[in-house]
Formats: sequence, C-alpha cells, structure tokens
Amino acid sequence: MTAISYPLVVFYDSSSRASVEKIEALLGRDCAGRLKFVCCPTPGIHARDARGRTWTGIVALEAAYRAAWDGQVSL
Repeated sequence: MTAISYPLVVFYDSSSRASVEKIEALLGRDCAGRLKFVCCPTPGIHARDARGRTWTGIVALEAAYRAAWDGQVSL
C-alpha cells in the first residue's frame, strides 16, 4: 500500500447538500492543514494527492477523513 502525499486536494459538488455537510465536518477538523478543498460541478467527492494520484467516491472520502483526524492514510 502507498501512503498519501499531502496536501490532499478534495473536489466536491457544492450544489450537493450531502457533499457540503461532509466537507464542513472536515474543515473544522483539519488542524494540520493536510487538506485543500475545491468546488467543482462534478457530482460526488474526488481527491488528488501531491503526487497526482486520484481517488473517487468513498475511497476519496476515507482518505480525507483520515487525513483530518490523524494523517495516517495508506490506500
């Protein structure tokens, strides 16, 4: 498994209430500044790390939550 390189850029659909709620929870928790957030028109949540690797859906969300809580992410 490969560790994620930070920052992790999280792309989310700002017109989706569910996506916005998830991002708001992460915003209040990312004290180490491992996450960057970008609004985009694509449905769902996607993430890209500093090495250019990408994840979508639940895998992207899991990476973002782990980064916000403890920085220990291996996918």
